[in-house]
Amino acid sequence: MLSFPDWTFLFQIALFLFLWNFLRQFLFEPNFTVLKNREERSAGALKEASAIKAEVEAMGEQYRTRLTEARTGVSQQVDAIYKEAETEAQGVIDAARTEAMTIIAQMRDNLQHEIGEARRALGERTEEFSREIAQKLLGRSLT
Repeated sequence: MLSFPDWTFLFQIALFLFLWNFLRQFLFEPNFTVLKNREERSAGALKEASAIKAEVEAMGEQYRTRLTEARTGVSQQVDAIYKEAETEAQGVIDAARTEAMTIIAQMRDNLQHEIGEARRALGERTEEFSREIAQKLLGRSLT
């Protein structure tokens, strides 16, 4: 059995405490420091990655906003050009319609004039035509 003072037991306790302090100072604390630094770097890298991700999302949102604005602007320009072309086309159609009406009116006037000329010419020769018809029906000369 043990009897106190057992010097070997006290020596083992002292050796344990010495080794504990020695290992703590040269092994455990440097390892804890390395692990703490690694964790801080990882946390910093994660924060930096989160910041970059937020920045990229903001840039993406800005891009989408500008793209939407550009599409809206282009759509408005296309609508304006379409309306302008439609107005111009309507003007051309109206001008062509007016020109066609003018030409038709001129042709009607010319036709009326020619009909009048033909009636006048026939009116002047009516008596001559009547004599010729009568001569052919009667078979003799009427003079």
